[in-house]
Formats: sequence, structure tokens, C-alpha cells
Amino acid sequence: MRLLRATRRLVSFVAFGVAAAVAFSSLWVLWHSASRIGGEGHRKWVIVLGDRVEHDGAPSPYLRSRLETALAVVRDGRAERVLVSGNARSTKGDEVAAMHQYLVERGVVPSLIADDRYGVNTYNTCSRARAVFGIEEAIVVTQDFHLRRAIALCTAQGIDAIGVQALADVRPYLTIRNWVRELVLSRPKAMIEGTTNPGPKTLER
Repeated sequence: MRLLRATRRLVSFVAFGVAAAVAFSSLWVLWHSASRIGGEGHRKWVIVLGDRVEHDGAPSPYLRSRLETALAVVRDGRAERVLVSGNARSTKGDEVAAMHQYLVERGVVPSLIADDRYGVNTYNTCSRARAVFGIEEAIVVTQDFHLRRAIALCTAQGIDAIGVQALADVRPYLTIRNWVRELVLSRPKAMIEGTTNPGPKTLER
């Protein structure tokens, strides 16, 4: 009985800790992204966050949606330059090369695209955007489950960031999975990174 009670207390303590982490990190994200979603606004840069590529090197549905949204931002005159940031050494393919090629094929001048080959996660993208590329203001493009966290992390780096949501037609289970991972894992991690600011893993271009 004593062991059972101790186990129950431990489970309750862990559950409370997880719930607290989820709540506090979501509040942190919401606070730093408040009034920065949608609407009009001009920034020098638009930042496209990476996602996986298909076996043939083409952008995945999520990534293609982000790129199309960034194209619309540029064509509307809301930004002049594009930072494509992702994992260039992913086992599933070079995200950055795929993004760069996609934009060039659709009319973006190559000299207006900056490639961040070391943006292996959202924090690294935002910290490198400021420390390596000198970006002070940007429109951030990604899906809804990811957008507020990305804005919060960029804002924590001193970037005047606003967000534009990219829409993607994916199966419902992917949306549910992404939101669960976002709330339980990604936001607590982002709050730690945003408040401690460990800096980018590398300052290489």
C-alpha cells in the first residue's frame, strides 16, 4: 500500500509538472507574439522556416505552402529579401537547396535570397537571423501550430517580427499530432531557449 501511494504521488507530481510547463510556456509564447499575427505590414525580410523534402527533392506540402506564402508576401511588396532557413544536411534531403530552387524557378532573383544552411530548428533560425544575417525586422512564414512560437523566439532575439500563416492541405491526424507536439514539447523547449538564449550552434554562413 505504501508503495502504491508513493507511486500515485509521483505520478501526480509529474502530471502537475507537465501541465505547469505546458501552461507557462504557452503563456510565454502568447505574450511574445501578441498582436503580431496577420494583418498588413512591411518588413525588409521574410523568413521561411524549413521542413522536410520529398524523395525527389521537392518541398513537402507544409514547406511548399510556406514558400507559396512567402512568394505572395514578396509579390505584394511587403518584403524585399527572403531568408530560407533549414537543415541542409538532413537525411531526407537538403531543405535549403529545395527552398532556394523553388523560389528562383518562380521568379525570385537569386541575389535577393539568403540561404541559412544551419537553421536546424526554430531557435537556431531566429538566433542566426539576428547574429549572422543581421536581420532586425522580418515577416515570419509557417503554419498556425508553429507560427506563434517562431515569432516569440525571433522577438526574443530582438527581431521586430510579424507572422503570416501558411495554409497546407494535410490529413487531420497530422494537424493533431503537430499541435500535441507543439504544446507538450516544443513550447516548453522554446521558453527555455528564449529566456536563457544559448546562442546559435554555429556562426558560419
